[in-house]
Amino acid sequence: MPVDVSARHANELPPLEIHDVPGDAQSLALLLEDLDSPLGEVTHWLVWNLPPATQRVDALHLPIQARTGMDAFGKVGYLGPVPPEGCHHYRFRLLALDAELELQAGATRSQFEYAASGHVLAEASLTGALCMPTPEADRGS
Repeated sequence: MPVDVSARHANELPPLEIHDVPGDAQSLALLLEDLDSPLGEVTHWLVWNLPPATQRVDALHLPIQARTGMDAFGKVGYLGPVPPEGCHHYRFRLLALDAELELQAGATRSQFEYAASGHVLAEASLTGALCMPTPEADRGS
C-alpha cells in the first residue's frame, strides 16, 4: 500500500473498485483490518448497507443509506493504516449480503458481525502491506 494512504500522511482510502457482485445481493459491506497488530485483528474501517450496484468506494462520499461503524480505536469513520513500525498487512474484505442490515451507524465490529451472520452471499478480499521505517532507520543506523 502506498505510504500516503497511511493515517500519518493523507489518511485517504486507496481507490477500490467493485466488480462481479452476485445478482441476488441486497447490500454490500466493507471492512479494513490490520492483520499484524499485536492486539489481534484491528478494525480500521467498517461500512455496511452500500448499494449492490456500487462500483467504486470513497470513504468521504458514501451513499446516503450506507452506515459507518466504530473502528477499534473507538471512533466512527475511516482511519487509514498506522503501523507503529515495520510492516503490517492490511486486508480489505468486501461482503455481499442478502439483506440491508438493521444496524445503527456507530455499531461495533461485534454488533456488525452478529447482524451480518447468516446473510453473507459472497466475500472478496484484497491484502496489501504497508511498511514504516524503524526508529533505528530514522537515526541512520
